[in-house]
Amino acid sequence: FTPNGDGVNDVFEIVGLDDYPKNELTIFNRWGQVVFQTANPEVGWDGNFNEVPQDLGDYNYHVIVGKVDGTNAVYKGTVTLIR
Repeated sequence: FTPNGDGVNDVFEIVGLDDYPKNELTIFNRWGQVVFQTANPEVGWDGNFNEVPQDLGDYNYHVIVGKVDGTNAVYKGTVTLIR
């Protein structure tokens, strides 16, 4: 994603989580430090950590989705930050 203020791909977010009772998005930098975390499906990562723009590169994400039956599904992947 490209958080450069042009209104296109400025925020990394997981869409479609509104229908699930519990969900969490966590973003980690290359050293395993959490740079973003939210349980609000309407909030995405803007590429900043403590209001400081992060370096371009790959970041790992974990998404935990609570299903209606009480179980959790976990999805992991990488997102590339381009400035």
